[in-house]
Amino acid sequence: MPRRARQAETEDDAPTPNKLPHPNTPPLDFSSPQSLFESFITPVTREEFFSSYWEKKPLLIQRSDPDIKSSYQSLFPMTDLKLACGKGIRYGRDVNLCKCKNGKKVLLPRRGKATYLEILKDFRSSRATIQFHQPQRFNDNLWQIMEKLECFFGALVGCNVYITPSGSQGLPPHHDDVEVFILQVEGEKHWRLYEPTIQLARGYDVTPADRVTTPTHDILLKEGDMLYFPRGTVHQADTPADSPHSTHVTISTYQNTSWVDYLQDLMPALLQDTAKDNVDLRRGIPLQQLLCLDPSRVGDTLSHLLSAIAKRIEGRCQLRSGEMLRDFMGNRLPPYLDVDSMNQEKKGTNGKSDGPPNLNSLTKLKYRDYAAITIDHVPETDSSEELMIYVFHALKNERKTHMVSDTEESPPVTGLRFPLSYMDALKKLWENNPICVKDLPLEDDRDKENLAISLWAEGLLETVSSKA
Repeated sequence: MPRRARQAETEDDAPTPNKLPHPNTPPLDFSSPQSLFESFITPVTREEFFSSYWEKKPLLIQRSDPDIKSSYQSLFPMTDLKLACGKGIRYGRDVNLCKCKNGKKVLLPRRGKATYLEILKDFRSSRATIQFHQPQRFNDNLWQIMEKLECFFGALVGCNVYITPSGSQGLPPHHDDVEVFILQVEGEKHWRLYEPTIQLARGYDVTPADRVTTPTHDILLKEGDMLYFPRGTVHQADTPADSPHSTHVTISTYQNTSWVDYLQDLMPALLQDTAKDNVDLRRGIPLQQLLCLDPSRVGDTLSHLLSAIAKRIEGRCQLRSGEMLRDFMGNRLPPYLDVDSMNQEKKGTNGKSDGPPNLNSLTKLKYRDYAAITIDHVPETDSSEELMIYVFHALKNERKTHMVSDTEESPPVTGLRFPLSYMDALKKLWENNPICVKDLPLEDDRDKENLAISLWAEGLLETVSSKA
């Protein structure tokens, strides 16, 4: 929606962001998802992090490196808010204004389009915290970090920015259902962490005042510092009176990604597959079982049936993920592409147009970290017995809708469908080594070319060299 001319003139009087100098040695290594995460938590090693801290206890990383501080200052500082407002943002979906009052979160009743001047007014006069949702949609640096983290974790990664006035607190003590990384962008923030009331909690909850006593950690985060804590950790934070304001970014992941979620995802297909070979699973339940006041009377039978399912898993059966994989691939960020990368995408090897592969083409998989292979039924057929291979990918996902939607429906996942006979060939390509199309483990040359051209057309395969 266009802004009114008078508003635009006034808002343009606000400070514009300065271009930050690029350090000679970038503090974050984007060469691979693994290297990005390792540089993200340095000087702590990846092995130490997952053995000692992940899902266990908080970790504070304080850094005096000016390059890291400069890098953090590019992650949605307050001046970026003006740029985002200029692109059209709305209260609720994109931004909220909140205060902590008497141990409760109070949202300012704002609706509709949000303007920079209105937000700034509430920030200053009402001393409200600005909570900006999913800033990676507007900040390229965050986009680049988060899409690599989604590759590393194999799970969705969300983000919020909190800009809090001096001497203020935006949220009451609470716990979240996500693993949280706090990056201090501007100013200082005073954090207090407490023992979880529920270890590895599966939901957000405000903690009653009588449960918030002595903190386990009392921390002052400064620009360039990072704080990690597991889901379920009770926490609260305020901006010290001597800090003009505080801006911090929260990067979060592993929401609904526990074993219970995974089992709920696998069980429907696993039960159906096991029932084909196990007559006991196909037998009827006892008469009036659904009306029984004590369903535990069938406990022994259920235990026996679950043991049969466990034995099937131990026998290395095909486990078919249902909605979790589709949700991840359909909602995750697309690969980060700067201007040079986008220009290169339009060209093939050696700067020439990358035409479709043929039998003699030497090919290599592209964007392996952004694609996945699974097996599932064909939904539109009458026969529930037909299984196909699905290749899902995130190349066509929309950055502007990442983790934000005006509807409750998830976007459809993009991908291709192949016969089960293509599995060995796909696995060979997924080894990520160059391979000639004619060497793909398929019997028919037409199938080899069909597979290669289909993946190439989708942007998942590149031609290293080719002969007519």
